[in-house]
Amino acid sequence: MDYACALQRDILLQGRLYLSENWLCFYSNIFRWETTISIALKNITFMTKEKTARLIPNAIQIVTEGEKFFFTSFGARDRSYLSIFRLWQNVLLDKGLGREELQSEKQIKKSPSLTSEKRLSRVASKSLDLNKNEYLSLDKSSTSDSVDEENITEKDLHGRLFINRVFHISAEKMFELLFTSSRFMQRFANSRNIIDVVSTPWNVEPGGDQLRTMTYTIVLNNPLTGKCTTATEKQTLYKESREARFYLVDAEVLTHDVPYHDYFYTLNRYHIIRSSKQKCRLRVSTDLKYRKQPWAIVKSLIEKNSWSSLEDYFKQLESDLLMEESVLNQSIEDPGKLSGVRRRRRTFNRTAETVPKLSSLRSSGDVGLDAKGHVTGKKKLMESCNTALIVVMSIFLLLLVLLNVTLLLKLSKIEYAAQSFYRLHLQEEKSLNLASDMTSRAENIQKNKDQTHRLKGVLRDSILMLEQLKSSLIMLQRTFDLLNKNKTGLAVGS
Repeated sequence: MDYACALQRDILLQGRLYLSENWLCFYSNIFRWETTISIALKNITFMTKEKTARLIPNAIQIVTEGEKFFFTSFGARDRSYLSIFRLWQNVLLDKGLGREELQSEKQIKKSPSLTSEKRLSRVASKSLDLNKNEYLSLDKSSTSDSVDEENITEKDLHGRLFINRVFHISAEKMFELLFTSSRFMQRFANSRNIIDVVSTPWNVEPGGDQLRTMTYTIVLNNPLTGKCTTATEKQTLYKESREARFYLVDAEVLTHDVPYHDYFYTLNRYHIIRSSKQKCRLRVSTDLKYRKQPWAIVKSLIEKNSWSSLEDYFKQLESDLLMEESVLNQSIEDPGKLSGVRRRRRTFNRTAETVPKLSSLRSSGDVGLDAKGHVTGKKKLMESCNTALIVVMSIFLLLLVLLNVTLLLKLSKIEYAAQSFYRLHLQEEKSLNLASDMTSRAENIQKNKDQTHRLKGVLRDSILMLEQLKSSLIMLQRTFDLLNKNKTGLAVGS
């Protein structure tokens, strides 16, 4: 018995696993790099069913006393595990595999259902050949194994989840739409003002992943960032992906001509998970990665602009995918409709043959007249409809004109009333100002009279006081004169 699988080491070694009554052997030949492993079944101490990348149940781990071997990419993991487990138990119990059991194994191997699985396993040794390169190491597993979608959320980035939707598109078709130079991506790039798109083919990396690089120019409408910017997008298809079942792609986008472009880049993670033959789930999560830590204000500016542009980008991508989904489903449904129409036409022709030949005497001219009458009737109906529509529209326009005229008249009346009210207000203000001026003038005159009367009284009092001062000064002068005369008489007598 032999099974197509891969041995996981530093890289994924694609090869075949061979089983006998006492031995388990693995052989791989990649570019003349041969790998051979022989394990005695009696030396196996433990074996378990495992999941590749904790997601895909297509692996078996075999443990001996000194080593662990992780075999993955089985087309039918459960059947392979049972075969290895039976042989291992028979060796431990010293019980050989009988002829009947060997014949049953051979019959099972030759059965039609398993020959298809064998073909799938042989195809599994080939890669998901996006560029028709046979050396790429992505597996194509059997569709009987289901992908564990519960663990998919653990693979999402820590930023934001923008798309999480089931599309009526196969997983293989979804990958082709998004990650090849498809017409869908060309139309999407044109709608996003993305020009000068140049992409490399998918190339295998030493670790088993596949890499594709894209360069393009984005035309911007923001005056702060310039008219356009160049960008580089590195897409990585991880080796855990399985053709037509599960795809895990990271897209690292670097913009070169925007402010603070050397501080950050965006990382977009795409999960494409097969739900059924013509359905898949698309999950897109995004995160902002920083090469060096910016200031808080700069960081907030970067995050605000980046998140808004990313949200707009993936909203449009989702809507365009929904449109593409409807187009694809319509193209699938159309052949059935056409076949139904053809069948109805065939039955009509068969029944027409049984009709008597007198019915064929009807002239083609009568048919043409009927057709012309039908067409002219349709034209008249359309013309009547058009005239009725024109009449209704003209009435509607007339009503609008009347309403506009009435509104204009009302507005003019309102404007006239406002102007008259404003004039009355001005007149009242002027009259009030005149009255206040008259009263203020009378008050000022009375105040002036009172002030002059007071000044007259003060002047009279000051005049009286000056006269009294004058009389007192005269009396004082007289007394001084008498004193002088007395002093001179005394001097002469002595």
